[in-house]
Amino acid sequence: MPKLWRIAPHDPAAVAALQNAAGIPPVVAHLLWSRGIVDPADVRQFLDPKLTGLRPPELLPGVTAAAQLLCDSARAGRRITVYGDYDADGMTATAILVRCLRLLNANVDSYVPHRIDEGYGLNAEALARLASAGADVVVTVDCGIASLDEAAIAADLGLTLVVTDHHHLAATLPRAAAVVHPALPGGNYPFSGLCGAAVAFKLAWAICQLASQNQRVSERFRQFLMQALGLAAIGTVADVVPLLDENRILVRAGLKALREFPSAGTSALMRQTNLNDKPRMDGEDLAFTLAPRLNAAGRLGQAEIGVELLVTDDPVRADKLAAYVDELNLQRQSLERSMTRAAEKQARERFDPSRDAALVLADDQWHAGVVGIVSGRLAEKHAIPCAVVALDPLGVKPGIGSARSVAGFNLHAALAGCSEHLEG
Repeated sequence: MPKLWRIAPHDPAAVAALQNAAGIPPVVAHLLWSRGIVDPADVRQFLDPKLTGLRPPELLPGVTAAAQLLCDSARAGRRITVYGDYDADGMTATAILVRCLRLLNANVDSYVPHRIDEGYGLNAEALARLASAGADVVVTVDCGIASLDEAAIAADLGLTLVVTDHHHLAATLPRAAAVVHPALPGGNYPFSGLCGAAVAFKLAWAICQLASQNQRVSERFRQFLMQALGLAAIGTVADVVPLLDENRILVRAGLKALREFPSAGTSALMRQTNLNDKPRMDGEDLAFTLAPRLNAAGRLGQAEIGVELLVTDDPVRADKLAAYVDELNLQRQSLERSMTRAAEKQARERFDPSRDAALVLADDQWHAGVVGIVSGRLAEKHAIPCAVVALDPLGVKPGIGSARSVAGFNLHAALAGCSEHLEG
């Protein structure tokens, strides 16, 4: 559908006053005023975010307890598993904590569930396997806050669970030794828009301070945190959280850190995609070049490859992995094109996108890892909510779907309203 631009009403006198006070062009003053940024000091912070504007990590609810527990576990030689997610935010968050704990000489590994076989978040079978393999501590990143049953199972298995997440809270908190979340009940953190990688970065920062026994971390931890900034920037942009407050700082500083303090993996990925040839990188390079390649690994069931790329210190191995995820992205693009054509055909045959309230499309030949992209494309094109479901070709397992919404329609509430028809 053709896009319809709605220009927000504004007060010309107030915009002119902001323009003069902040020393900015009229169109910038109009845009910022419309966003509610009306104080000249806030304008300067918005347009030129400084790394010093990041809040101390101990202010993030739950961080202090989680950092102390992980430091103690590392010193005691307990086996720590970082349990992540298969998207770019989850991969970068996993890599941040694994790399951090390695600096403490911790006995640490990672686990990322298979997107298609296991699905999102903690699952009982994976926890049982981790426990039987000798894991003592499981720390989630970018998942776990709503996994109430799974947290109880972890406790029954004798696992010490630490949950770090940023998603919607359940009615109660999971049973865990520590929970880190920007919107934790009883907390007063002023910004709830952090992504999973940003939450992991704050926790890693607190761990580095404990290990350094000082708020100013030692040089090797500082070098790590600068690398982690780059990973947090990728996760922030990839997860499409609002680029406000600390997120703006993380992305601004992270873009610089990716050039000045790259890890072996990010360096290889930037070479593979020719980003090293650019005089400077911007947010679109993260959104449309780096993040899609990491996401492609997760979409095609190989998220652990993406995590290995981000944690390896071997440049040769990093180059091979970067080339491989680049190839996976080409495969993802081919799948996406063919599925989008098929979904469009089904939408025309079964619906009237110009009149129907939503699209719900399904096929047993579609790949579950790409349904989210396809639903997003159709929702944007037709300006209505869209759900795309990959059915099991054998008709044995439930279909795996992904839905995307439009402005003004609460998709989470809509799915909750028909939850009796959904397995999860």
